[in-house]
This record gives sequence, C-alpha cells and structure tokens, in this order.
Amino acid sequence: MLLINILMLTSLLVMAQSITIEKTYSIDVQSGFHPQFNSDGTMLAFSGDSYVGLNVYKLANKSVIKITEDAGAGFQPVFSKSNDKIFYKNIVYQERLRNEGVKSYEFATKKDLVLLAPQRNVRQPQSYENGIVVHANNKLLKATIGKTQAPVPDYVWSDGSNLFIYRNNKIQKLNPIEGANGYIWASLSPDGKSILFTAAGEGAYVCDLDGKITAKLGYLNAPTWYDNNFVVGMQDKDNGDYVTESKIIMKSVDGKTEKVLSDPKQISMYPTASSKAGKVAFNAIDGKIFIVEVRVK
Repeated sequence: MLLINILMLTSLLVMAQSITIEKTYSIDVQSGFHPQFNSDGTMLAFSGDSYVGLNVYKLANKSVIKITEDAGAGFQPVFSKSNDKIFYKNIVYQERLRNEGVKSYEFATKKDLVLLAPQRNVRQPQSYENGIVVHANNKLLKATIGKTQAPVPDYVWSDGSNLFIYRNNKIQKLNPIEGANGYIWASLSPDGKSILFTAAGEGAYVCDLDGKITAKLGYLNAPTWYDNNFVVGMQDKDNGDYVTESKIIMKSVDGKTEKVLSDPKQISMYPTASSKAGKVAFNAIDGKIFIVEVRVK
C-alpha cells in the first residue's frame, strides 16, 4: 500500500508540472538581436541583426556596455563562469578565406584580449576555468587567462554535418538520427548528462552522451536549455525569402508540458534562458528585445 501511495504521489507531481507567465516587458535598447543571458540572468548580451557588434545590458541598473563592433561577435557569445568576462568571436578575411578568432572582454578593466588567433573552422566556444574550450582547425583547444589545473570538461559541438562530444580524454562522433542531413544548435544540459540538438529537417531531440535518443521535441529551432527538464526554442515559418511568423515555445523534455511565451501576432526569435532568474529573453524581428519572467512548478 505504501508503494502504491508513493507511485500515485509521483504521478500527481509529474501531472502538476506547469508553466506560468508572471510578467513580460521589453528592455530599453535601440535595436538588439540574438540575446544571450549570463548564468544568473543579471546580464544580457545582444548584437546586430547580422551578428555584427556586441553589447551587454545590465538588468540591475538598465545600463548598456558596448563591448565591440567586430563582425561575428554576436554569434553565441559566452560569459565566464564568474561572470566577470565575456568571450566572443571575431571574423576576419585572410587571402579571401574566412577565419574566426575568439576574444575576451573584462568588465572591470574594460579591456579586451585575444584568446584565440583567427583560424579556420572555429566552433562554438564553451566557458572553462578563466577561459574557453573550443574545437578549431580540427583540434580541441583550451585558451585561458593564466594557468589552470582544472580538467577539461565534456564539450559538445557540431560542424553542421556531424555531432561530436569530447569526454574521457577523447573525441567521439555521434549519430543519434540515422540518415539525418546534419546537426545544429547542439548543447549540453546544465547537469552535463544530456545533449540538446536540432537535426536538419527532422526536429529537435535530446540524447544521452552516447547518442541514444531520450526525447523527441518536434519542430523547434534554436533550442536552448532552461534547466535539466525544460527547453526553450522557436517555431518559425518562412516563404523561402523571409520569416513570415515565429513564436517562442517552452516545453518539458518529457513532452507533457508546453507553453507559448511570446505574442502570437509578433515574430519572435532566438530565445535565451536563465532558470536561476526565472527568465526567458528573445528578440522581435524589428530588434526589440523582450524578457518573460516565468514560474515553473
């Protein structure tokens, strides 16, 4: 009887999961796209519509810090673990070839520093102890400001065609979806146990670190983790030339809970989330950035 009661209680708790929108508001920036929260939701990076330039909005005092005007800087910048720096890409063309480097900007000193010289095939950087881990030019690299003894963490990336993970001191190629045309928007869950990604033409999925599918999330572009149990993404449509509609969706990994966070009449894109702050942010197609405060239970 005790076991039955426990199972019934567990079932009720799962069924009770819900997403409530507490508040929605825009931030006072002239034009912003591709927002990225830091870990505790106190800062929000944003860029131009073509990833040109990078700024950081501080929610506490509503101030804006101009980081750079570099091309490519707005493509998935990464805050340091201690939130005292932000790491971002810069694009340069050398002998007509596109190369990308990674720079660091320190908020206290307002100084930037080259962490990685421009080179070919630089993937998404991941925050590391006072630096980054990144796959570039067919090598796994770590770049830090000063020495560190911290072990290299698990790291996931995509080259467009394939999905890779670095763990246990080796690189492994994963193929979660047989026959997939490619993988994009790959990221590790906050607890490091799962991988979120979109398979081109197939939809968004979650798999374990061996590539075994654990959840099918359906059509969801630019997905990002809210926490270990919820993700946020966009459901967009286009006519072949431009986006005609797009809404921001938050859903549970188990597929039992789903909520539209944006105004359906508004074209909303590229969400970012901070579960610590209980916030999701995204940009409208006209460059206005919105923040949604949510309660998940």
